[in-house]
Amino acid sequence: MDFGFIINILPALLKTLPLTLFVFVVALVGSLLLAVIVASLQVKKIPIVDPLLRIYTSFMRSTPGIIHLFVAYYGIPFILRPFHISLGTNSQVTAAILALVAYNGAFMAEIIRPAYLAVGQDQKEAALSLGMTSWQRNWRIIFPQIIPIALPSLTTAVIDLLKDTSLLFLIGLVDLMGQAEIIIANNYGLYQVEVYFAIALIYWAMSSLLILISKLLENRYAMIWRRED
Repeated sequence: MDFGFIINILPALLKTLPLTLFVFVVALVGSLLLAVIVASLQVKKIPIVDPLLRIYTSFMRSTPGIIHLFVAYYGIPFILRPFHISLGTNSQVTAAILALVAYNGAFMAEIIRPAYLAVGQDQKEAALSLGMTSWQRNWRIIFPQIIPIALPSLTTAVIDLLKDTSLLFLIGLVDLMGQAEIIIANNYGLYQVEVYFAIALIYWAMSSLLILISKLLENRYAMIWRRED
């Protein structure tokens, strides 16, 4: 393995990192919001809505993410065309974000839902007796307790989302993997191992940072609970 070549291509790869991080961050926020909404509706067991949400989460969790990426990229413009609506010049980015949100939101919803149910019913009833609205109860009572319960599994889901961004080059985005393919092509198919090893190192570094943040949050919540005890 030519480690000198790896060092030489790192600047070119890192130039595309902002695009990968942008898609990741936006998709992460969207996935978490979708997951909270889906999980909140599921625990309420609303007729018709609950079976539909179960079908959604089951379908998404049982199918490859790459399929949803292609469906979003090719399908959404086709659906919007009769209405003369366009995703604009950033259609690839938009399609990528929508696909990642729909796909990863289902996984995160199945993590948040049992964490929500783990919160004692007596606390929910106490919040209602105090006259709290549903939003106040969730924000002040439920969610602060859900976070430490769901955090380890959510960290894994977030890292999975990060790794899913490696598929973006398949719809023409020049992200980390897209730049890697360009470098390989420019070198006539040589140095493939070196290029992919460099990509692996970058994703490993980002995933390690996410794990570190998760551990810090876990320790923070552990300190808070010890103070309250």
